[in-house]
Amino acid sequence: MRSETRLLTLLSLFASGRGFTAAELAARFEVTPRTIRRDIAGLRDLGYIISSIPGLAGGYRAESRTVLPPLQLEAGEALATAVGLALLRGAGLDTEHADSATTKLREMLPPAMRATVADIAAAVSVPEGNVPGVDIDAVITLASAINSSTIATFDYRKMQRTEAPVPTDTSARRVEPIRLVVLGAHWYLFAFDLDRDDHRVFRLDRMSRVHATTFTFTARDHPDAEAAVSAAVTTTAYPHTVVLRTAASVGEAKEWFPTRSATITEAADGVRITCGFWDLRWVTATLAAIPAEIEVLHPPELIDSLREHAARAQAVVAASTSSLLPDGGPDTSRQVAGPPSGSNWGNGGCGVLTEA
Repeated sequence: MRSETRLLTLLSLFASGRGFTAAELAARFEVTPRTIRRDIAGLRDLGYIISSIPGLAGGYRAESRTVLPPLQLEAGEALATAVGLALLRGAGLDTEHADSATTKLREMLPPAMRATVADIAAAVSVPEGNVPGVDIDAVITLASAINSSTIATFDYRKMQRTEAPVPTDTSARRVEPIRLVVLGAHWYLFAFDLDRDDHRVFRLDRMSRVHATTFTFTARDHPDAEAAVSAAVTTTAYPHTVVLRTAASVGEAKEWFPTRSATITEAADGVRITCGFWDLRWVTATLAAIPAEIEVLHPPELIDSLREHAARAQAVVAASTSSLLPDGGPDTSRQVAGPPSGSNWGNGGCGVLTEA
């Protein structure tokens, strides 16, 4: 057995956490105890901490069970790892460690597979505006606080609820963290805010100075974290909450309303769609474009907006029909009026303005 192969096998044995005598290892590898001692010295030179156990029953043992031998990846596993590393950017967790791991993975692979991994890294990209820029240290800190039930603190930059959101002052928060939820292109923390005595939703890219304290807490009853985050993103940040019912399937409804713009659920009488809007005129135009039967359950004023939209559409049709010349060309001497003054069509719809 080559010395390199023997060293890798030694690492695998030590990773089990048990101790081995020099004689036991020498018999296993069919070498002398002196060769084993030389191998142990080589591993120590590489930075592995391997202690010597004195006595007749002594030998060698890794100081902790964190000794990891090199991974032996099959072709599919290597490709899956490469894709996962490339997609870290899409989750806003791209780090120098991901880059170095990708480089090491690529260098260990055969030439053909190495080219495939390079293709994946080069082909995957995240458009500007879709990377939340979340600090991976903040994710690790909060995840640790959740698992150990310890109070977390951070500074939070709140956004003012206006059609053109602007940041307000940063405030210190002290929370009992419950769950991290990824929705759309953003990471959210669902937690119990100790100073406000209520459950709140926080966006991680608005946090700074994230810290896990040593103070533990007893978990209290709380709403479903994913449902709470979805509601905070799709409805509570907007002045108008719209509830619709359709006979279409959930899958069809999700094609009309993305996950980050609506909460879509099955109900006994059909599929419910709940979302928030700045301007009811925008949701009116949206409903007119949906190729399925839609019923408005709330609010009543949306029905009035739909009537107004229908009347306006009919007026445009009538004006356009009467202005057409016999040869089919338009009569440019007449002009159809544009949107009502003061309308704000570009600021409608469901953006994300989670407040905590």
